[in-house]
Amino acid sequence: MVGPRCEPTGDSLDDVKSVRTTIRVFEAVAAHQPIGLSELARRLEIPKASVQRALNSLKEAGWLRQDVAEPGRWVVSARFALLADAAPAVIAVRERARGPLSELRAGTGLSVALLILDGDHMTLVGGPDSSEKLRAIEATLGPLPVHVSAGGRAILSRLPEATRREVLDRALRRYTPQSLTDPKAVLAEVAKAKRDGYAVTRGEFQADVSVVAAAVLDARQLPVAAVAIFVPDANPAGERLREYGRAVIACATSIFGVDPKAADLSAASR
Repeated sequence: MVGPRCEPTGDSLDDVKSVRTTIRVFEAVAAHQPIGLSELARRLEIPKASVQRALNSLKEAGWLRQDVAEPGRWVVSARFALLADAAPAVIAVRERARGPLSELRAGTGLSVALLILDGDHMTLVGGPDSSEKLRAIEATLGPLPVHVSAGGRAILSRLPEATRREVLDRALRRYTPQSLTDPKAVLAEVAKAKRDGYAVTRGEFQADVSVVAAAVLDARQLPVAAVAIFVPDANPAGERLREYGRAVIACATSIFGVDPKAADLSAASR
């Protein structure tokens, strides 16, 4: 005997329509990133309000984020890019960085990594096998926040002042006694990184580890990632840090041929 047929209710039809809209929005962002709200609505022929709701839902779920270099435009998050290789910039920098990172690892004998800025934290996207220990650290302490990250400060140093303040406009957690939690203090370190071409943190995320990092700039002179060296010492000598600073600048420069110290910041401001 066949049971009674269940007709979909109005609410369930609305839910299905919402899911379909969200999927279409995600696919459009992945195909045309970075892309803004108005262009998405025009391409999909969907009201802006509906597109905005879908964008907010995808952002909350961690699949999309607003582009730090171009506020108001949307890109897929590093979380999705790592799973599906959806972000062309991530693919390009990861592939081109493999050789330079291996050379940096061999030259220093230290753990090295390639990181990208993903909202208000950093995501590890590449590095030799030794970077697995870095993933273990993240599993214990959580995602690496920008404010205690040398890579984050290096990338921020190549972005406009307004963007730096936007990224740091939040409560900054203290992880160790050395963690900088005052936005003004972090911005001062970012300004120093702009002058030096590299950034340094001393025991700010892990109490016994210092990090030296330089931004990787693409042909547009926009920061797409950061190269980092992890030093197992909370207070290494200044000359040692300068040596590592020169090493990360050389590594970052070799990836796309753009020196993060000599590059003109005005390109990132446009």
